[in-house]
Amino acid sequence: MISIEHIERREMDYLEFIQTKKPTFNASGFEVSPEWLNVNLFPYQAEILKRACKKGKYALFVDTGLGKSLILLNWAQAVAKHTKKPVLVIAPLAVSFQLEREANKFKIPLTKMLGYEGEKMPTQEGVYLISYAKAMRYIQADCFAGVAIDESSILKSFEGATTKGLIEKFAKTPFKLASSATPSPNDFMELGNHAEFLNVCTRTEMLSRYFINDTFNTGEWRLKNHAKREFWQWVSSWAECVNTPSDLGYDASAHILPPLREHIVKIEFDDYTYQADGALFGFSEQNATKIAKNKKLTIDLRIAKATEIIDSIQKGTIEKRPILIWVDTNAESEKITKTLQQKYPLKRIRQVIGSDDDSLKALNLNHFADGLMDILVTKSSIAGMGMNFQRACHMIFLGVNYSYERYYQAIRRMWRFGQKNEVNVYVILATNEASVWEVVQGKKAQHEQMKQAMTQSVCAFKNESTPFNLQIKEVNIPNFLRSEYASIS
Repeated sequence: MISIEHIERREMDYLEFIQTKKPTFNASGFEVSPEWLNVNLFPYQAEILKRACKKGKYALFVDTGLGKSLILLNWAQAVAKHTKKPVLVIAPLAVSFQLEREANKFKIPLTKMLGYEGEKMPTQEGVYLISYAKAMRYIQADCFAGVAIDESSILKSFEGATTKGLIEKFAKTPFKLASSATPSPNDFMELGNHAEFLNVCTRTEMLSRYFINDTFNTGEWRLKNHAKREFWQWVSSWAECVNTPSDLGYDASAHILPPLREHIVKIEFDDYTYQADGALFGFSEQNATKIAKNKKLTIDLRIAKATEIIDSIQKGTIEKRPILIWVDTNAESEKITKTLQQKYPLKRIRQVIGSDDDSLKALNLNHFADGLMDILVTKSSIAGMGMNFQRACHMIFLGVNYSYERYYQAIRRMWRFGQKNEVNVYVILATNEASVWEVVQGKKAQHEQMKQAMTQSVCAFKNESTPFNLQIKEVNIPNFLRSEYASIS
């Protein structure tokens, strides 16, 4: 005869069995000694740092202007002190210049590696800095106890050589940190690549557990409806998603973004090439090839419009107002720089292009960041991530493409916490590029909505005391199981 106690015990055994099947990310880190916390940390930053150190392998999805660089550098220093070994920080070339400045500002010792064949790997405790390109070629990963990658959105492309190289090279590194201000909330592949880099699970395992291949929608991976809550609960166990200190329950009165003004400046243009195909009129849809062609054909019109904007910005004031101009090609950069230098001979105008020497890039980017330059011309691929240009509040895009992420990142160089002025963004568009801007704005709305949802979900689970425990519900045992005739077959 079966007893009620036996049934309840069987029920508990089954729940325990199910519990073992739930995905978890076990902490492998350490408790931070209070003396290792940088004195410049705000309370919310200290909380994030402590959690990252305790986890051992962690992702920081912390928005621009919230001190992400300080948290990263302090984490690397804490891991070095804990292990008594060297820790490596990897960053894009332009960002590495700023990290050096931040380390000096916050009194965190940082050694920049030169990155060349045969360079001796460090053996002493400390924090070492290198760029992505040089890290992939010259670094011996087993010489470092920890690695922190800044601007980790570089992990976006699973097929990319850098993504594969980072995952493979640092697969056995004990402590890891991935830091990015803007992981795309609707790009689940990027989250999967972060999870794989951090040894949480492989990208394939994440997809098989939480996603379904939507073959009716160009084969995209779609998050299963019944798995949404569990998915974000899982993400919260290895990542921090913060848009403002209030997400963690802290006062955010000092972290309010100033107004952002986006100005669409149109230039009339019709290349009439559609007539060659026998069409009566041109279509507004643009692909990458057409966008590039449009910009090439209208470069003079765009430069003329840019000078009008510059004149309007400076009109009626003696106050210096530095201006940043975003271009897409070296040809655009060369032409507008030469034009502006001729028109404004007394202004300090410089361009930064990919072929510049590293020291020259650092000099010009830092001069603009410090307010020692009037106009900077560069590409978002060079200075669109990690740089802090909040001394300036005016920027001009000679045009845009379909990448909202690049547009957003470029804007956030100025529009960030700590900016004291209204930020004005001028976007020069040809009349036949309206559809491009519409797509960018559509992506913007989707990004903001999903990013907020992701942050709320992850932060909510962090506030739960037992995020991975199943809730046991009381179940009425049927009368036939209470019968004296019940037996186990």
